[in-house]
Parts: sequence; C-alpha cells; structure tokens
Amino acid sequence: MLDDDRLLALRETDETAASELAVVVTPVADYMDAASGDHIDWDIDDAEDVPMLVCSGVEAAATADAPYPRQLREEGGEIVAPVPDPLVRAEPPEGLGLDLETYDTDDPLLFDAITTGETIGFVPVRFDNGETYRADPLPGVADDSDPIAEAVIEHEDRGDPTPRPETMSAPIDADAFESALAAADRDASATDVIGILEAIERFDLVGTGDHVAGVPPLSADERAVCLLEDDVWTARLGPELEAEGVDVSPDALAVARAVHERQARLLIDAAETGEYEGLADEYAPVVTDAQDTTEWDVAEPGMNR
Repeated sequence: MLDDDRLLALRETDETAASELAVVVTPVADYMDAASGDHIDWDIDDAEDVPMLVCSGVEAAATADAPYPRQLREEGGEIVAPVPDPLVRAEPPEGLGLDLETYDTDDPLLFDAITTGETIGFVPVRFDNGETYRADPLPGVADDSDPIAEAVIEHEDRGDPTPRPETMSAPIDADAFESALAAADRDASATDVIGILEAIERFDLVGTGDHVAGVPPLSADERAVCLLEDDVWTARLGPELEAEGVDVSPDALAVARAVHERQARLLIDAAETGEYEGLADEYAPVVTDAQDTTEWDVAEPGMNR
C-alpha cells in the first residue's frame, strides 16, 4: 500500500502507561477515517509467514470487552497508535518478538500497511537501517518458553518493580487505567496507583457486601460494580491500605478512585441498562471480581467483605 520511503515507524511513546511503543499512522489516517482520541482495538494475524499487527476502530462503550483497546494520540504533529506491549514482545506468530528493553528507537521497525474495510494491517518489513525483519524467537529465549506468561508469573509471585496495567492483579482494563491517569491532574506515578489497585484486591478491602445503593451490584464481564458511600476512599480505604503497609499518597488514592470510576462507567455503559443511571455520581463506584452467582445480597456498609 505504501511507497518504501513512507513506511510506518514503530517509535517510543510517553503518553500512555499501557504501551511503550506506538506506530505512526499519519499516512493512513484517512484510510482509517481516524483522528486523535479515537478508540481502537488490536489483534495479531499472519501475513506471508510474518506476524501482522491489526487494528480496527471501536466504540468507546465497547472498549471494556475489547482484548487490547487503545486510543489514537497526537504526538509531535503525528497521529500514533499505541501498540500493546504483549503483542510487541510475544514470540511470533503471537507477536513481533521484540525485546522492549533493548529496542532501538533510533533504528525503528518499519511497517507496510494494508486495508480491508475499516481494518488496517501493519506488516513488519525492515528496520530503518535496512535490515530485513525476521520472525525469529527472542534472542536467548528457549523455543518452548512463553515470555508473556513468564512476565505475569514474575509479577504475581515475586513482585514486579515496574508493574504494568496488562499484568496488574486488579479487575481494571489497561485502557481504563491509562485514560483515568492521563486525565488526572495529580502528582501520582502509574506504579503507585497500580500498587493501590492491586492492594485493594489482595487484601480484599471491598466486596459486594459493601454495596449500599438501592439496586443490586451490577454484574458484567466477570466483574461487579459496587456502589459505596461517597467518602469511602478517604474515610476507610486509605486508612485500611496504610494499615496493611501500603504507601498511600492523597494524589495516588484520588487517581485510583478515578480509575475505578472510569472502569465502572465503561461496564455500566456496556450493560445498556438504565437501572444505574445517575448512581455513579451519587455514590463511589468500585469494581471487584464478580462472584459466580445470579443474585446479590445487599448488606449494611462494612459487612460481609
């Protein structure tokens, strides 16, 4: 689709906590009928024995059910599409097989683009220095290994000093996390916020028994949206986290609340029900892993967590 001198570069991005790299899509934005801020979803396909990145436009309300949702962004006068880290580092054919730690942004991987309807495929062609892209396993990685699974295991079992939204142990989508973090006018790092989100799950600080609204918790996508008292974050969750030894700053706690509110609204919108209209503004929504049941018991606040 593109001339050789217009191939699309995979470059560094600092605008999202969920992706280290992004494809510059300015030359194909018209084909995608896309602009900065539009939501996209990613997948991987095969193109003549090389892994092809595939992205398609998706409605904002559907991002909660999308495997790898992201948003197009404007950076340095270019429109870029953040690529999910798992698709960058997974071995072919499940991903590009690139090592994020050693990837040279001064010698970026270049892609040709193909289009089918509203879907754009990005086919890796060569690096900027002329070296042809080869769909080989990561250097030094055994053929039967799974770097994605290993990263998750290391994160969950031994602790990851730089946790990422894709692998955090919390019922939050990476896109909801990065959207809330980008919108928050707070001095809080992604690592601190993820630490709070994970600790809420690890120490089981919120459950459906804490739900106080007059309607049952919303069950959606194997998660539950619980509506708690508006001051629950500062009055209860903050002190309980500190009691568990979690480092909690007011800014990080506020961003963690914004992340849960963003995720809750996405799940409520996707459920297409009017039962919860306006309640997310009146209460503090917190998303938890849903119990395997069709009915909820609404208890008094603080009971049955």
